[in-house]
Amino acid sequence: MITSLKLENFRIFTDLEIKPLQRINLFAGANNTGKTGILEALYLLFGDTLQLKQLPSAFRTSTLSIGSQQNTSDDFETFWKSLVYDRQSQLSAIINATKEPGIEIGCGVLSFPNDRMWMVYGGREDTTHPKTPSVTIVANQILGHDPNPSATKFVVLSTRPEHPARDAEFYNQVALSEEGEEKLMQLLREVDPRLQRLRYAKLPGTSQPLVYANFAGVKSALSITQTGQGFSKLFSLFCQMLVSKAEVLLIDEIENGLYYETMPQIWKGIATLAASENIQVFATTHSRECLIAAHETMKAQPGYDFALHRLQRVNGRIEAVTHDQGMLEVALKSGLEVR
Repeated sequence: MITSLKLENFRIFTDLEIKPLQRINLFAGANNTGKTGILEALYLLFGDTLQLKQLPSAFRTSTLSIGSQQNTSDDFETFWKSLVYDRQSQLSAIINATKEPGIEIGCGVLSFPNDRMWMVYGGREDTTHPKTPSVTIVANQILGHDPNPSATKFVVLSTRPEHPARDAEFYNQVALSEEGEEKLMQLLREVDPRLQRLRYAKLPGTSQPLVYANFAGVKSALSITQTGQGFSKLFSLFCQMLVSKAEVLLIDEIENGLYYETMPQIWKGIATLAASENIQVFATTHSRECLIAAHETMKAQPGYDFALHRLQRVNGRIEAVTHDQGMLEVALKSGLEVR
């Protein structure tokens, strides 16, 4: 787990420090205060060369996700160059984190006028005074050099629709693991108690196997694709958390597609898996109901391993105010705005 995160000259942040980080971290704040930028910073910090190629479309709409005819150099202009807050000053964008027990990891992003950027990985000193690039990004390609020493396996839950065939294969792995299917069923029944069983099957006339669910009161099994968006989204999330062996989970706008009354069950499932699978969670939200549900759910857990980080603009720069259990309890009872 990382216990603190510091960003310099990155995205809209001139100098931002967030600490202490907990097992589960929720980021709130008004529009354009950098919530998604925090997830992108973590993606850069932990990613390898292959994952970096997917970053422009991981949380935002990129030219690659619009159509195959788009030139990848468009992403260089619209996405990669925007990672550096002040390109005119020739300052690097720096992402640094403290990882238990006291290990410093970091990523430096250097922008150059000749359509070239460097990614430098290492400790805090390495990224502040970079010498050799780990990854070079040019107008239409990403070239890997040295491996990222801070690379960490992570899962991104997208706001876009899930991939049912991929999720079916994840489920197949869950079902074959010891107690995996039982654990998944318990989590999903917290969301919909009518769930009776899940089945991995390929129907006649179809091209690929999917997962089908039987619900009490419904005569025929339903493909996961035909259940509610919230149920299918959580099915995808829980399967990935169970099989990925990831150490980090990144979720942008966690409330999207989910009914607010189910948020306590959703947070309970996330908290349960985060603890059992040793995953650190970073999520963003605009919803007061979502953060209240997170707070109440974590209060009921054996330990309150949760923090709300509210991003706010003060005198033209973004600051982070971290709320622990006591601060959040007072803020919610007083009716203070914490979204």
